Amino acid sequence: MNDGTRDPAPGSRRRPDASMTLLNEVMKRPLDPGYAAAAARRAERAAAGEDTEPRVPALVVAMFVAVGLGLVVTVAVVHLRAPQPAATQARSVLADQVAERSLQVESLTDRSVALAAEVDELENAGTLPSALRETNDLDKLANGTTAVSGPGLVVTLTDGGLADDESGQRVWDTDLQYVVNALWASGAEAIAVGGERLTAVSAIRSAGDAILVDLQPLNGPSYRVEAIGDPEKLEVEFARSTGPPFLQVLGTQGIESSVQSAEELRLPAGRPQTLRWAEAPGTDQNDQDDTAKDGA
Repeated sequence: MNDGTRDPAPGSRRRPDASMTLLNEVMKRPLDPGYAAAAARRAERAAAGEDTEPRVPALVVAMFVAVGLGLVVTVAVVHLRAPQPAATQARSVLADQVAERSLQVESLTDRSVALAAEVDELENAGTLPSALRETNDLDKLANGTTAVSGPGLVVTLTDGGLADDESGQRVWDTDLQYVVNALWASGAEAIAVGGERLTAVSAIRSAGDAILVDLQPLNGPSYRVEAIGDPEKLEVEFARSTGPPFLQVLGTQGIESSVQSAEELRLPAGRPQTLRWAEAPGTDQNDQDDTAKDGA
């Protein structure tokens, strides 16, 4: 029977390790033949009295190569991080535009406040009925669109002032929201955060690391919350609320806080709100029904 393998010659005996040629090569000749040839040449040069050491040590060559690569990488990084003239010019133009728009916003805000004061003077000139004028004043007070003054309570929160990566050491918008809600629940009649008056549609938010009140950034690291109302009632009700325990929790995180009563606080008027619905004075439901019938 022939299975494709050659039978050993008659009278010869097959070696037990004949099928392990690769293992024999690894065990008996572990080095590459090139190493053996190099060692033989080095031995011949040594026998002939020649110098067998390389002219330039390999360590010196490696050092020069590493220094060269380091210089190339350094030059490339410096070139990439260097501000480009076009980018610098664009940044300067944007900064100038931001400063210019900020001045325009401040000017328009002052003009809006002046016009609102003129409107108030015209309304108080006697052209409106006393009952309607009183209702209008109460609405403005409730909406926060008129300046107010009086005694009240002042709550101040201050950043811990540690490393920037210590996020727990900084005051966030949610902290101010909690304090403001506690003051409202304690009976505050008007509240301002960082000089920005809160109205029925005000929002305390964050944009990155900045805290915004009605899109106006607040300047840290201290944030002042002013609430007008009966000082004794405010202080007692605030002490009973969840505000003080929350301030203690913030204190364990490195945020400083203080609660003080004030004899006189002056809160500015809030931003005018957009008029969405109006009704003519003296119009009642019967008149509206008659008008609807005539129209039909």
